[in-house]
Amino acid sequence: MAVYVDHRTEAPDSVASPSHIAWHPLHPLLAVASISTASGGCVDIYLEQGEHVSDAHVERSFQVTSLSWHPFRLILAAGWETGEVVVLNKPDKEHHTVPPSHNAKITVLNWSTNGTCLVSGDRNGVMVLWRIDQRGRAQGPALLKQEYGKCLSHCVFRPPPPGEDFVQLAKAAVSGDEKALDMFNWRKTGTGSPLKTRFQEGLSFFITLTDGSVHYVSEKGKTRHVLSTDSLVQKLLFMEKRDVLVVITENLQLSLYAISLEGEADELMKVKLSGKTGRSGDIILIDHSLVVTALGETVIRFWDLDRDENYVLSPDVQFGFEGGECINCVSYCSAKGLLAAGTNKGRIAMWRKAAGSDQSTRALEGKEKWKLQAPTELEGNVTQIKWGSRKNLLAVNTVSSVVILSEQAMSTHFHQQVAVVQVSPNLFNVTFFSTGATQNLRVDMNVNGVFATKVNCSFLCDSPVLSMHGENLYTVEPYRVQVRTWQGTVKQLLVFSEAEGNPCLLDVCGNFLAVGTDLAHFKIFDLSRREAKVHCNSKNFSELFPGLGGIASVKCNANGNKVSILISKADGNIDSKICFYDVEMDKVTLFDFKANQENGREKLYSGQGVDKSVVQYPELHSHIPACHFWDQSEPRLFVCEAIPEPGLQSPDQNKNQPESTIDAWIISFFSTEEHGLLLQDSFPLPPSFQVLLGIEVPHYYFAKKLGEAEKGQAESGSIKVSQMAARRPMRDFIGLGDCDKPTRDAMLNFSFYLTAGDMDEAFKSIKLIKRTIELFQSISLCRVLLTLNMVQSSGWG
Repeated sequence: MAVYVDHRTEAPDSVASPSHIAWHPLHPLLAVASISTASGGCVDIYLEQGEHVSDAHVERSFQVTSLSWHPFRLILAAGWETGEVVVLNKPDKEHHTVPPSHNAKITVLNWSTNGTCLVSGDRNGVMVLWRIDQRGRAQGPALLKQEYGKCLSHCVFRPPPPGEDFVQLAKAAVSGDEKALDMFNWRKTGTGSPLKTRFQEGLSFFITLTDGSVHYVSEKGKTRHVLSTDSLVQKLLFMEKRDVLVVITENLQLSLYAISLEGEADELMKVKLSGKTGRSGDIILIDHSLVVTALGETVIRFWDLDRDENYVLSPDVQFGFEGGECINCVSYCSAKGLLAAGTNKGRIAMWRKAAGSDQSTRALEGKEKWKLQAPTELEGNVTQIKWGSRKNLLAVNTVSSVVILSEQAMSTHFHQQVAVVQVSPNLFNVTFFSTGATQNLRVDMNVNGVFATKVNCSFLCDSPVLSMHGENLYTVEPYRVQVRTWQGTVKQLLVFSEAEGNPCLLDVCGNFLAVGTDLAHFKIFDLSRREAKVHCNSKNFSELFPGLGGIASVKCNANGNKVSILISKADGNIDSKICFYDVEMDKVTLFDFKANQENGREKLYSGQGVDKSVVQYPELHSHIPACHFWDQSEPRLFVCEAIPEPGLQSPDQNKNQPESTIDAWIISFFSTEEHGLLLQDSFPLPPSFQVLLGIEVPHYYFAKKLGEAEKGQAESGSIKVSQMAARRPMRDFIGLGDCDKPTRDAMLNFSFYLTAGDMDEAFKSIKLIKRTIELFQSISLCRVLLTLNMVQSSGWG
């Protein structure tokens, strides 16, 4: 689960009111047009955290009416109400005015598919096509100028058709086709034209007038009327894969037209959409064939053009929305499968599309594909919302300001029977398992991480990570870990050399602190004394595990003698391997989810000498570790959560089964010097749980999904958060409840020896437990029978 942190744009003119927003398709640059009662209008550019780009400001005594980014260059075109068109070149810090051709408000402004040309249209019906160079300057006279006599409203370029089929042409040439041979040898023979191996320039487009007519402009500059509608066109879309034009009018009449190579339109379908008419709505086309509309109603409407079906989604009061809250705008991020919608109450609703292949998601009915996420709360009336750039940032216009939302992993932590789960950017749910109490905590700042403790304190500090132990708090600065008091006073410094790097990862388990650096070094400190002492000298991960990458996460066990490491690959993704380092033996072990056999310097095995994670659970081959934990007091016990690797699907996965049913697995191990890694248990993450928080015998601890568990009545406008953390007993502790420590230790030893295949020691562990009858009732039948058989064969009893 992720939350979205808001960054308010640092507008230079506090009086200006934002009117238009536009993301660059690739770069994290947001263009904002604003209206000022004092100065007229202006255009500004902002970075991903809202920082203003001072040398990109353009101001006029009149208003901006259109914004359009170049498809890949850092060039922005802006149209004004006087008919002026200005092109901003950000890298060169230049502003170029297109030769004057309009004397009325610019209503259409679009770049061609390959960015070589810019089309502009105005309220008087004048359309002009310009060739623009790499610096944003108009080249020579206009390529085309057409007067339609009525206001232009929409423009959409037709993606260029591909050139000749290279494979078929090559086959024809080999078979002796003279024409095909001439096309390959045009330069040698001096006949014919060059072989088109790339796309054509793509200068054909459709343009609409306010009288409902649609016109087609061909590559050669020929324009002709192709169709008419009975009312103003509200949205014009083009389905590239089918060569189909989608026309939606202001009275919500949807029409599909097949487009020939010459631009002729043949009507395929006409249907009346449901929804409120008489107002300008937000309409988008997603996943090639799904029309989504936000029309100021309490719902978002969907029309699936493939399935010829429709459905609606609405925000849920359970998630903090108000009854009657209206949705003004909508935007979709295909990379994340997230649909975002802005409401009149300043909230951002998000729905996540079910993951998986087309075959698996098609099995889900309409609205079942979408899962409502926790909302982001802002102030004001949200009028525009746009996903953009390769970083998938979300820009929100609330009339008074523009806010940029960036994704941040949900902060969670479990320690000493206290669990903290981040619900929204400023709301945290705290669960005290020892008493069963739950509290909600609101903060007025952006949070980068949390640590559960029973002490309250606050002070200013600039540190990307944080950890605590006893009366000490640990923060980082370049090349040092600061040991602080609860008041913030630094009382000790743990120093790292330049070769070791800057500390960036901290983890406390028992009385030990594990520190990882940005140069892939790690070091363990003993915190049991008054001052922290080095327990394990600095180790270079690159030397221990050559060629694997950097450190994404490092944790140590309760005795400080085992270290587990998740690996960060060069592309920033997590590797499929978990690395283990034995501090006392100076040995390394590698566990790989993708391995078909032992794949490390030490054999990985279960009690029977077989790697069960490979043989018994083949669906884990396409998984990677997402998080890992050691038990806070039991040094042998290790657990991790494995999630599907992005873009991969297990070959054994049922194609008709929704992927959500096998998303994540929980895998626990015993790790000892004698036996190495022993697979203790594995099970799918229960559907009501979001993520693993940790382990403390006899339970696993999880964060729950918001709204999926313990649904109840919620007050309008507030999120109902009863308890966002839960626990599940370990397999061999089911039915024992909160047993005493001797029983817990004996039961854990029984589980360990049973996993290792040592039945004699397992039986000895059972003999130490007073409540033997209750114990055997709690163990699964197969494990009881196995134990009894081994006991009888060994002569016990």
